[in-house]
Amino acid sequence: MLLRRTLLAAAVLSVCGLTAGCFAGSQAEGPARLRVALPFAPVQSLSPWGDDGVTLTRLGIAETLVRLDPEGKPQPLLAESWTRKSPTTWSFRIRAGVKFHDGTALTAAAAADALSRAAAASPVPRAIKGVGVTAKAAGDLDLEVSTTAPDPTLPQRLSTANLVVLAPAAYQGERVNPAKAGTGPFVLADLDVANGAALARFDGYWDGVPELAGVDVRFVPDGNTRSATLRAGEVDVATNVPISALANVTTEEVPLPRTVSVLLNTAKPPFADPRLRAAVREAVDPAALAKGVYEGHADAATGVFRNTAPRQVTPTGATAGGQKIALATWSDRPELPGVVTAVAESLRGKGFEVEQVVRKYSQLEPDLLAGNFDAVIFSRSYAQDNGDLAANLNLDFSCSGGFNLVKVCDPALDAAIGQALAIEDVPARQAAAMRAQDALLATNAVVPLVHERTIIGRSAGVSGLSTDPYDRLLITSKTSVS
Repeated sequence: MLLRRTLLAAAVLSVCGLTAGCFAGSQAEGPARLRVALPFAPVQSLSPWGDDGVTLTRLGIAETLVRLDPEGKPQPLLAESWTRKSPTTWSFRIRAGVKFHDGTALTAAAAADALSRAAAASPVPRAIKGVGVTAKAAGDLDLEVSTTAPDPTLPQRLSTANLVVLAPAAYQGERVNPAKAGTGPFVLADLDVANGAALARFDGYWDGVPELAGVDVRFVPDGNTRSATLRAGEVDVATNVPISALANVTTEEVPLPRTVSVLLNTAKPPFADPRLRAAVREAVDPAALAKGVYEGHADAATGVFRNTAPRQVTPTGATAGGQKIALATWSDRPELPGVVTAVAESLRGKGFEVEQVVRKYSQLEPDLLAGNFDAVIFSRSYAQDNGDLAANLNLDFSCSGGFNLVKVCDPALDAAIGQALAIEDVPARQAAAMRAQDALLATNAVVPLVHERTIIGRSAGVSGLSTDPYDRLLITSKTSVS
């Protein structure tokens, strides 16, 4: 085991007082423990307000008020129902009988405290940034959440992993401490941020006693190493298995709302010229990339969003005439360097002189945000924060968008996005966002390539893993291993 015996012993002692069962002893004496290899170590000691939030939900430690179904519609979780009281205020009914891992009860006051602290965090979680969220208890189990302006997608926003509800004790120190503070099926018993974590079964879980005795987590950044530990029987589950390491691995593949695209910097030459943007679109072959670089483990993209109808586009025949461009991507996602090589070769066929830049994302990001590259191969989840396609388009591609890497500012596109944002009915709003996407694709500022899948490697005895398309869930109370 990667975690030291002493660490696990301490974990046992720390959770025995909280749960009726204790994970000491062999697996033969009771339910088994699951061994999991994850790619990303916590960067903020599992504080929910940053990138670590999704680790809390994927490991079954903490939960949100709302979850999303595969169509992006909000569904009950810690909140069992909700109504809109006014254009800016919603009332949520908290599920009765839910306990935090420290034994305290989930109440509207505890939920309001968690949301208020997230809204005051620095930085504010993306899903509620600029929304002006305030929360207060209107009764023991009645929670009121308000926004500065009318927001028909507030329930979807509350599904983001950054807004998990933790026990009041989690917020007492300088940092949020989720240990023994969640409501999920597993208690965070101990954490070594460099190596792994130990989780214990929470017998008081509101949705039934979990099948597993607990979970032992390793943080293994290298994908080939994660796959090797699975093949060697050292772990039962390895997530984000690279395509190059799939041999002799049993896998589950889940299509994600995540698209790899070429983002073109329209603020400066050469891609301020729409003809050269069209040349990029005509050069790439999404189907060949899905079949080649991804070996069939991705889906050719016809748009930024999945299930986009193919566009009928008249070829322009534009060529670059020797234009020099810097085409960048990051190495953290193992397939992207292969994509950049294939796209660069296609662009050279259109007359571009291409310099390839591949770095870790942390090293690439400053130049990326500064607009120092001409083109970027970018992998982006369009449902990461709240599942709202209109909000995604507004953030990434409107004139006022806070993450507009392509620097596009098109009146027709802004008008189409604005129409989608004004619609309150969720299916109609999503349909309007798909139409706004047509205006985006017409600019050729973004050239979609493939829709990614997450690949989860598992041993033959593992069952009950979540196939959540938003990649927020993995281990649930129904997960088991034999």
